[in-house]
Amino acid sequence: MMGKDRENTVWIISTLALTMIAFVFFAAATVYIDPLFHYHGPLEQYEYPLNDPRYQNDGITRNFDYDSIITGTSMTENFRVSEANQLFGADFIKVPFSGGNYKEINDNLARGYDAGKKIRYVIRCLDYSRLVQDKDIVREDIVYPVYLYNSNLFDDVNYVLNKSVLLNRTWDVIRYTASGNKTTDFDTYTNWNAGYVFGEKEVLDSYVLGEKAQEMQVLTERERQMVVENIRQNVTDLAYAHPETTFYLFFPPYSICYWDVLKNDGQIDWRIDAEEAAIREMVQCPNIKLYSFCNNFELICNLDNYKDQAHYGEWVNSRMLEWMYEGEYLLTEENYKEYLDEIREFYHSYNPPFCERHRWGYETHFGLSLS
Repeated sequence: MMGKDRENTVWIISTLALTMIAFVFFAAATVYIDPLFHYHGPLEQYEYPLNDPRYQNDGITRNFDYDSIITGTSMTENFRVSEANQLFGADFIKVPFSGGNYKEINDNLARGYDAGKKIRYVIRCLDYSRLVQDKDIVREDIVYPVYLYNSNLFDDVNYVLNKSVLLNRTWDVIRYTASGNKTTDFDTYTNWNAGYVFGEKEVLDSYVLGEKAQEMQVLTERERQMVVENIRQNVTDLAYAHPETTFYLFFPPYSICYWDVLKNDGQIDWRIDAEEAAIREMVQCPNIKLYSFCNNFELICNLDNYKDQAHYGEWVNSRMLEWMYEGEYLLTEENYKEYLDEIREFYHSYNPPFCERHRWGYETHFGLSLS
C-alpha cells in the first residue's frame, strides 16, 4: 500500500514539475520575443508586425528608440513619419489611438517620460469631439489590456501565460520573420488611406441633416470649466512639466459637412466657445505651438479631401506637417480671437450647395433628387 502511495506521490510531483516546465517554457518564449514590447524593444533577429495600437503602443512608447512622437486619434493615423523626420530633423514614432480621449493619449505620453525618454517634439491632434468631456473619461466600449499599462509584475501572468498571446502573437512574430517580412514601419502603421475611396459621393452618402434647424446653443459655465479641466490635466500639465519638449498641437480640419451639421443642430457657437476656452489655456504655455486649419476654407470645402465628414486623406496630413514646420496657421495670444471671429462668421453664413439636397437624408434614404 505504501508503494502505491509513493507511486501516486511521484506521479503528482512529476506532473506538477512538467506542468511548471511547460509554463516556464511558454512564458519564456513570450518574454524573450515580447511581441507587445512590454519588456523590451524589437530584437534584431526578428521582424515584428505592428497591427494593434492599444496592445502595442504602450510598449512602443516605453521601449523603442526615438526622440519625438506623433500621437492622437484617427486624425493622425495617416501621418508619414519619414516626412516628419525629414522636416524636423528628428526620429519620430507614431502611436495613435483611434477614437481616443484626451486622457488616454496624455497617459501614453506620460509613460514615455516615465520610462526616461528624452522627447524633443510631440505632434498631437486635439479632436473637437473629445473637447467637452470629463477629464477622466475613458472609452467604455473597449476592453483595455491594463496588465500592459502598469508596472505590476504579478498581473503580467495575463500576458506571459496567455494562450492567445502565445499562439497569435509570439508565434506570429516567428512566422512573420520566416516569411521574409520586415518590421512594420511607422509610415505604414495604422495608415488606413489605401483602404478607402475619397470624394463628394462618399462624404454625402453619410451626410444627413435634421429636418428642422435648431436654435443656436451656448456653452454653459459648467461645460466651459469641463473644457479647462480637460485641457489642463490632459494637455498643458504635461507640457509645463517638460519644457525641454516642443508640443505641436492642432485642431484637425473636419470637412464643411461636419460644420454644416453643427449649424443645423445649433452648435456652431457652442463648439467655437469650447475651442476658445481650450485655446486660452494652451497659448499661455511657452513650449506649446497650437495650430488650427479650420480657417483653411479651400481645404475644408473640397470634399475630394475626405472619405466622410471628418476623415481626410494622407495628403492632408502631409500638408499639415509642412504648415506646422513653417509656422502657418499658428494660433497665438495676439491672433486667436481674430481666428475665432473668422471661422464663426464663415460657418454661420456659408451654405454648402449640397446641404438642401441632403436635408433629412432624402437622396440617401428615399432615392429622391431635389436638385
